[in-house]
Amino acid sequence: MSANGSSRARMLGAIRQSLQSARHLPSPPQVTLPPPGAAPAAPALAEQFAAELTQLSGRCLSLPAAEVAGWLLGLLRERATTEIMAWAASELPVAGLHDALTAGGIRIVDSTVPPQEPARTSALARLETVTLGLTGADAAFADTGTLALASGPGRPRLASLSVRTHVALLDPRRLFPSWGAWLAGDGPQAARRLADASNLALITGPSRTGDIEMTLTVGVHGPGEVFVVLVG
Repeated sequence: MSANGSSRARMLGAIRQSLQSARHLPSPPQVTLPPPGAAPAAPALAEQFAAELTQLSGRCLSLPAAEVAGWLLGLLRERATTEIMAWAASELPVAGLHDALTAGGIRIVDSTVPPQEPARTSALARLETVTLGLTGADAAFADTGTLALASGPGRPRLASLSVRTHVALLDPRRLFPSWGAWLAGDGPQAARRLADASNLALITGPSRTGDIEMTLTVGVHGPGEVFVVLVG
């Protein structure tokens, strides 16, 4: 037998021996995976979302729809403001909220920003004086405590970005385990909303920034307070 033939025979023998040994190895343990698309129960999602948001210095609370106006009016009194920048009434998950705020002496500021100068600069300067913004939310993700807000007609993005205090009203049915779960479970509706939006903001707690000395500062480039109200 040639040297090459001898090497080939040794290699094949080693392979046969390895395969024979493998047949006597114990079987790996069986792992039971959850069914595709399975998600935690709603209370568990709400608890996880609240825990994640709290770790990021945000605040989460649950209120019946009938109590939202009273709570919000109390918050405005605490902040010593009578103005609010808000999404349109039709874009909020609480019916009649605009009317209740107006009856409580709160002015809902026109958030329209003209495209031409000098009207644009003047409008932006006026809106910068409004310290509290009210929005809904397209979705919220329990794994990170994140809100997804698509802007567009009746949904001014400045209501969540330029104010000191941002209040987001969340329908608990818009709470998902993660970003991927939202796109998978709410695919067509999410796709339409994203396609129609002029902007999508992903908000994870109050605004925060760090300088070169690793000093963390909250509320420099956005809201210093974020409240998420789960509307029952």
